[in-house]
Amino acid sequence: MDTVIYFILTIAYLILFVWGILLAKKYSWINIGNVVLIVILALFYDNGILALGKYIGEGNALRALNQARYWMHALFTPLLVLFAWQTLVKASLDWAKRGSLQMLILLFTLALIIIELVTVVRGLSLEPVWKQGVLSYQNKNHGMPIMIIGVSLSLLITSIIIWWKQKWPWYFVGIMCMGLTPALHFLKTNSIHNISEFLLMLALLATMRFQDKKQQKEQ
Repeated sequence: MDTVIYFILTIAYLILFVWGILLAKKYSWINIGNVVLIVILALFYDNGILALGKYIGEGNALRALNQARYWMHALFTPLLVLFAWQTLVKASLDWAKRGSLQMLILLFTLALIIIELVTVVRGLSLEPVWKQGVLSYQNKNHGMPIMIIGVSLSLLITSIIIWWKQKWPWYFVGIMCMGLTPALHFLKTNSIHNISEFLLMLALLATMRFQDKKQQKEQ
């Protein structure tokens, strides 16, 4: 069942990416919020490899493909901090446009990337794991998810501000979908986290569309 879900998510991410491209083409390519498209592509790859794992089979090929998943996670997921900051700028919050804050956001994003590379990617020790009919290579060394915590807090805080400032709750709802994942551990599937990631990406893209459309009307 999980394999089917990962295949569906892979197709869904492709559709989401196409939608994001159309939005960028319609509103603006010069938009730091478009970094969400990079994250969507990484998740398209992530779910695709999970879906194809058992068909590829154990071996160096699948190990390398899974190793790339960890690299993409480390390099691209922190870019969502830039997306979070951009939502504040689009909400016309003057303090969010300050050069000092922009530099701080860039340094924070870079710090999260380095932390993930040092604490996770550098010490990767992958082993084949079968779960719910899905074959993947997972890291045996589990540390505190510092990068994920940093990104999640950035998205959570900004989503609350956007809800308050622009009366747009769906950004916050997308974050909550991720936060509620642990409460669904009783379900006999390992794809819940991946489904919640998709709902988050959908919420982020919808938020980008909402803000761009609003800005265009105000111009």
